[in-house]
Amino acid sequence: MKKLFALLALSLLLARPEVSFGAYARDYIPLPPGTSLFCGYFNHVTANTLYNNGTKVGNDFNQTANVGMFRYVYYTSAGKALLGDGPFTIDPQFIIPFVDINLSGSYEALNGGNTFSTTGLADPIVLATFWFVNDPKNKFWVGFTPWLTLPVGQYNRDRLASPGGNRWVIKPEIGIVKGIGEKAYIDLILGGEFYTDNDKFNGSQKLQQDPTLQAEVHLSYDITKQWAGALDYYYTNGGETKVDGARQNNSQSNHGLGVSMMFMVGSNNQLILSYRDDFSVKSGAGSNTFGARWAYFF
Repeated sequence: MKKLFALLALSLLLARPEVSFGAYARDYIPLPPGTSLFCGYFNHVTANTLYNNGTKVGNDFNQTANVGMFRYVYYTSAGKALLGDGPFTIDPQFIIPFVDINLSGSYEALNGGNTFSTTGLADPIVLATFWFVNDPKNKFWVGFTPWLTLPVGQYNRDRLASPGGNRWVIKPEIGIVKGIGEKAYIDLILGGEFYTDNDKFNGSQKLQQDPTLQAEVHLSYDITKQWAGALDYYYTNGGETKVDGARQNNSQSNHGLGVSMMFMVGSNNQLILSYRDDFSVKSGAGSNTFGARWAYFF
């Protein structure tokens, strides 16, 4: 059972780099229609603890993952918003992730006494946000975003983990942003992920997963006109898996806290630096993530 859980945890948590891909503060504030946005992301993820249903699994778990992502966004409009003085803004976009995973410690026994590493193209994502509430006058925005993860990343059924997940993932999400006074904003993001089956898990086994519910809260403040800071909270619940019909008793109830700093460089570039600590984990890896995002507006 312990070995099976280890294989399961690797395949789910490490083969999907978007797990560490949370929103940043103010991402749900739309840019003017006609604007394009190009982003480059880099996340450095480390973990030394692994949990199954609240119990620590193994005493020497070492995970390092470097995740790079390219993202292109185009903002357009389709008439007037249902509420507010702004347009009904839509931003079709795509994300292409790459991942480098390295494992050592207690997992060496599962890999013939050797450390494990894999590098490659992960599953790309297509999405678009629809801002049906766009009220810049009152600093209030509400958007709906359907995410679709495409199972075309690199996947090897015979390896301990792969960059791709070999399954479709659908994530409907709603984001709400409200300005507070002249300098502060609060973001609430709620979503759920739904998964198709992977019938090539660990050879030819069938992997199924219950939906996960996700929530994020971001509180940000303008320190200067060019510099802002944010406190971030993340929560994930559910997502228990089954392998060939056998439940793995690994439902999540995981909490993370983070901090991020946002810098405008001129009028067309933005740099964000962030840190996230998954400090309370029921099932999965207790990760620490250092992140950076560069964005160019044109």
